[in-house]
Amino acid sequence: MFSTVDDNHIPTNSGTLLSKNMCPKSSSLASVAFVVLALMSPAFAQNTTATSDQLWSWFGSCEAKRQMEIQIALNGEVIYQSSFPVCPIGDRSKEAQKTVVFSVKGGHVFQGEYHTTAAQTIEGNIWQAGTDPGVILLGISFDSQNQILLNTIHIAKVGRESRTKIDRGLIVRTFPVPTSASE
Repeated sequence: MFSTVDDNHIPTNSGTLLSKNMCPKSSSLASVAFVVLALMSPAFAQNTTATSDQLWSWFGSCEAKRQMEIQIALNGEVIYQSSFPVCPIGDRSKEAQKTVVFSVKGGHVFQGEYHTTAAQTIEGNIWQAGTDPGVILLGISFDSQNQILLNTIHIAKVGRESRTKIDRGLIVRTFPVPTSASE
């Protein structure tokens, strides 16, 4: 089949003709908006706060310490609560190596399969598992005798509240302690 090309049609690679009315028209407004966004995005990126780009360590040694609080709640009841200092660090090698150990009563089924009795003592551990810009990765584990019941990560956002459901009925919450409360 032979078709003639005129001002109202555009040939395609398959040899057919499309009407110009069927082709998408580029908007000069959309082109301008794209160029503006492309040029402005580096300016917006530079306006982020230092906290979001900063690496942090808990229990570090620095002059400008901030305080964070951690709460672990089981079925709405706080079973562990403590505060800890956080410090800005230049690189990951400066992370403090410290493990906080605490005990709670058993009676919870961990991960839907590890049953504990109310008579058991469950050991909890919290440690800094890593850092990413603006956050501290806290490792949290629970064990009973020779059985690891739960081993997970909570992402603590420095300067903001964070909540993680780590198991059925088990919530970890971290949040900044107001400066006047930590002095």
